[in-house]
Amino acid sequence: MEPSYPTLDKLSLSSILSRFQPIGISEMDHANLQNRKESKYLLTTKQALHLLSNLPDTYRVFEVDGKKVQTYSTTYYDSPEFQLYLAHHNGRKPRYKVRTRSYIGSDLTFLEVKEKKNTGRTVKHRLQTGGVMTQLGSDIRDFLSSCFPLDYSQYKPVLINEYQRITLVSAVHPERITLDIDLTYHSESMNILLSDIVIAEIKRSSDHTCSPAFECLNSMRLRPKGFSKYCIGISLLYGDLVKHNNFRIVLRFLSKLTNGGQVLW
Repeated sequence: MEPSYPTLDKLSLSSILSRFQPIGISEMDHANLQNRKESKYLLTTKQALHLLSNLPDTYRVFEVDGKKVQTYSTTYYDSPEFQLYLAHHNGRKPRYKVRTRSYIGSDLTFLEVKEKKNTGRTVKHRLQTGGVMTQLGSDIRDFLSSCFPLDYSQYKPVLINEYQRITLVSAVHPERITLDIDLTYHSESMNILLSDIVIAEIKRSSDHTCSPAFECLNSMRLRPKGFSKYCIGISLLYGDLVKHNNFRIVLRFLSKLTNGGQVLW
């Protein structure tokens, strides 16, 4: 089935992506960047198309079965007191996220632990699983004990985040660019769609500083913004249960973008 692009013009996006040579999953090892630096940007769909149109052909586009846009579903786990969310909100380091990520087109699911270190670097640990877990049980104890120092016995799924992703890989430098579109959040009682929002993220090794993507974003007068899909999702879905003062600026910016506000670029 062809993917849909409800917030992006399908013909424009397909035409732009056709400029880039494809790269398959077997060629992605050199660009895994499990230990990396990350810079995130919030874009409108118009800005995202502009960025893609101005990237050079030294980037390749990740493709699976002829599809250049992949569908992801991520389930996040936390304690009843939102222990991991509050660590992010309060700026603690090291801090963690625990999630299962499903690659819908590939029938692959991984349990992942993301650690934000005191140095600012992000390290991701992952374990392939048979599917999304409703609880973190004894079958994955060895994996979590190796990379997650907190008590997870009371953790449960608190948020499902679905989106479509475009991945570009530099053929010159250890760098990846991801653009996440059509973000939806789900809890047991609420569903939220972030329309006309694209989350762009540049992931690179620490010694890589020259990037056409950075140059293009700078020319658009866009600057990196702290944005966690998990933390923003919790703020939107559980705003009456958790504090979110430290995310108010990002939440207001999101509201401005989704309501057609003018954004410099």
